[in-house]
Amino acid sequence: MRKNILLAALIAATAVGCASNSDEQKQLELLANNRASILAAELPIEAGPLSIMRANAKGSTIEIMMVYNEEQKGAKSLNQVLSASKHYYCTNEDTKQNLAAGLSYRIKMRNSRGQLTADEFISEASCSK
Repeated sequence: MRKNILLAALIAATAVGCASNSDEQKQLELLANNRASILAAELPIEAGPLSIMRANAKGSTIEIMMVYNEEQKGAKSLNQVLSASKHYYCTNEDTKQNLAAGLSYRIKMRNSRGQLTADEFISEASCSK
């Protein structure tokens, strides 16, 4: 009898833990959708050879699609642009708060011909590396 009560208590505690994790995940997904919608409302954004074309959320990840024309005069290398992007997302106060809350960013870059040239995942853990 005592084992049954202990087992029932353990199952109930596990179910409550799963429910709160599920609620937390839903909150993160809502936050990601909200942030992606705010970004998408301002698009497209062009800065020299870089154009930010799309922002959307997939789960708790905000995906940002960019087009980078490396062949344009004055363009930096793709690695420099990716490094600067990661630095921005890891140090900007707003994005740092989002990362700390559990959101992540996925930066996808295409060249001027539409070919995927970079797919960078940025999370709080990757910022600390």
